Amino acid sequence: MVQQFLSNIQNCGLFSKGDRLLLGFSGGVDSVVLAHLLHSQGYHFAIAHCNFMLRGAEADADEAFCRHMAESLGVVFYHIRFDTMHYAEENGLSIQMAARELRYNWFSELQQHYGYRYVATAHHADDSIETFFVNLIRGSGINGLQGIKALQGFVVRPLLFAFKADVMAYARLHNLPYREDSSNIEVKYKRNFIRRHIVPEFKKLNPAFGRTMMQNMEYLSESEKIVSEFCASKFQQLCEKSDGLLWIQMERLKAEPHRKTLIYHWLHPYGFNSSQLDTLLKMLEAGTLPGKMIHGNGHTLTLDRGYIVVKKQNPQDDDISYIIQTPEDIHHLPIELTIELIAEADLIHAPHVALLDAEVVSFPLILRHWQKGDKFKPLGMNGFKKLSDFFTQEKMNRFEKEQAWLLASENDIIWIIGHRIDDRFKLTQNTKSILKITYI
Repeated sequence: MVQQFLSNIQNCGLFSKGDRLLLGFSGGVDSVVLAHLLHSQGYHFAIAHCNFMLRGAEADADEAFCRHMAESLGVVFYHIRFDTMHYAEENGLSIQMAARELRYNWFSELQQHYGYRYVATAHHADDSIETFFVNLIRGSGINGLQGIKALQGFVVRPLLFAFKADVMAYARLHNLPYREDSSNIEVKYKRNFIRRHIVPEFKKLNPAFGRTMMQNMEYLSESEKIVSEFCASKFQQLCEKSDGLLWIQMERLKAEPHRKTLIYHWLHPYGFNSSQLDTLLKMLEAGTLPGKMIHGNGHTLTLDRGYIVVKKQNPQDDDISYIIQTPEDIHHLPIELTIELIAEADLIHAPHVALLDAEVVSFPLILRHWQKGDKFKPLGMNGFKKLSDFFTQEKMNRFEKEQAWLLASENDIIWIIGHRIDDRFKLTQNTKSILKITYI
């Protein structure tokens, strides 16, 4: 097993003898075997143990065992205790998901703070097969059917070549002590049910089921790479990113025979689930009117003038205002402006420059987004117009409306930045000094 271990590390390009590793260590047989392999082969690592405070005295005994193991190996020991139950309730997570989130967040903090190259975990081939079935039940697409990846971000999993039986045999051969987690036999957890009931039934049909599944996941991994390359190529042809928005050409997308796969690959990373993406496909086929919105986890999309437009959700921006006390008071603004007083200027017809009568404008100025009921007097008009009507006239979609910035003096809007100034603040024959504001 040692030679397989070393070959796997080299073939997968996981890490080298010069890398410092942080080993996520539960005290179970898997992490004990990985610690023994790393130590016996001269790798530099430290041990990190989480006590999730879910099993009372048993969890405390696990912590003591892990501390003793680190001392016996002569490696640094990190430990932490989490109120996992409270965290799960507070964040609306299952106990397993809460523990996973707490664990990996802490590993990341240790890795960055102490300069470890990677975090190593003791997942093996059986874990990868179980993950396949968990994702199959959940519905994750081809990406989730590859099992567990050997290298993912800062996490390495050097035992994925081995099955649980191999790990147990190694532990017996070297007489390694380890802890048993009583929760591993509780079938109320989906993964445990798969381990104890689903996989054994497949093994009855195919005694070599484990090896077959590992081959299947390898094939799926290669297939996913092909699909990803295809989707990336189509993304370059049909999509564009600008001003923080993603624009997808609807008609060209509708002409694609594999549009469902394209939409999933493009938009699933933006927080849209399969059901929402199916709804989007139906909207495209039905020719839904512009303005219909779908809210994902962190992003929102809408249909507008031949495009699917995707925007990151920033609800906190709606109520934020920025006070500009003087022309020099601009360094705290979320956009780049220059404000200067000048004696004279050529008339410039550019949307990014506003030339205003300085004697009419009163500081402080307020930079903010538009609000319901806002109105102004567009340059060249006698009457007032609601901003919502002005935006519609300018053919701005909902996201562009939300992103639009305006400058106000007292309660009066003086400039819809990048679009139109208010007629009341324009230059006249009586203008003596000019306030020039440039949006960069």
